[in-house]
Amino acid sequence: MLSAVSAPAAPRILILSHACWEGLSRLPAMLHAAGARVEVFGPAGNYPSLSRFATAKHTAPQAMESYLQALQEFLSQSAAPDWIVIGDDTLWYALAERREQQWVQAIIQHAVPLSSLDFIVSKIVFSEKCQAAGIRMPAFKVCGNAAEAQQAATELGFPVVLKEAQGFAGLSVQILHTPESLAAADFSGPRIVQAFIRGKTLSACALYRHGELAGMFSYYRSRTWGSLGPSAAIRFKVFEGLTEMAQKLGQLSGFHGLCGLDLIESEEDGQWYLLEQNFRPTLTMDAGHLAGADLTGLLPLLWSGNSQSDNLPRLQNPACGQLEALFPQDFFRAIDERRRLQIAGWLLRPWRWRWQEPGIMALNLRIAMRKLFNRQHGTI
Repeated sequence: MLSAVSAPAAPRILILSHACWEGLSRLPAMLHAAGARVEVFGPAGNYPSLSRFATAKHTAPQAMESYLQALQEFLSQSAAPDWIVIGDDTLWYALAERREQQWVQAIIQHAVPLSSLDFIVSKIVFSEKCQAAGIRMPAFKVCGNAAEAQQAATELGFPVVLKEAQGFAGLSVQILHTPESLAAADFSGPRIVQAFIRGKTLSACALYRHGELAGMFSYYRSRTWGSLGPSAAIRFKVFEGLTEMAQKLGQLSGFHGLCGLDLIESEEDGQWYLLEQNFRPTLTMDAGHLAGADLTGLLPLLWSGNSQSDNLPRLQNPACGQLEALFPQDFFRAIDERRRLQIAGWLLRPWRWRWQEPGIMALNLRIAMRKLFNRQHGTI
């Protein structure tokens, strides 16, 4: 008599979210489609906690110190996950500050070797190591005070971009046009003074397995929701040399997971320049299948140990160059910019929304209706 053979248990993936960023809203569905069992740890109401694909939702305090205490207790009382996703920059920075604690080290090493942590959390270290590796970036100087910054700006020419060592969502980046504006800037810590490049912005989504580039697709950011906000519409495009640069970045970091790259294509020389790398899942990460580079199908590489090096990296179809408007970002952008025809286009063609998450969809629609109501009553 033959005995029944039980199917292997689905891998247990833990998403850690602290900031309420929509970038993680697609991740539970992607992980579920890849055969994983998804758990979420974060404050109530965060996007991943609203997912119907999360089999367990562990509510955490919003205050960072309390959040980390609760996380340490939770991890000590539960079995080790097969993979942990560090979902936002605020959490990366908080974990980096506590890197000497063993339980924090265990989390970090799901994503990156401890020796590469500063490359992840410091824009200064990131820029210096990329420059040393020959990765094309805008010219920059690291400055410790206003006098050094003025000298750097004299060499680079105004306008300049001023960056803090840490920051996210454009909050630590300023474009300064005059010596007076630079003199008024905060230099309580080292800053990057970087040449300003005019041109088209572009991005890429990439998946790495312990520093090996497993898959990637890239696109122009054709429309954004706000000048420094997320992509609202993208146009797929393959950029010469970008794959090789992404592979070099993987060698520098040893990163393991989903991430995004932000770049700019100079209107002066037509070349692209790397601006930064976001070591977390980004909003467009589930769109690769539209261009022939489905990152969802590669996700099991992150926890299975299966080797497919001969077939990697999986890249997009160069012939694919269509424009894709993204929901809800493009809908929100249309409302904020009072573009009535585009608003009507989204409302009258709901099949364009392409969502399978009722809870997240309901939240986005509440936001949209609030925006529309405020517009009609002139409160915004």
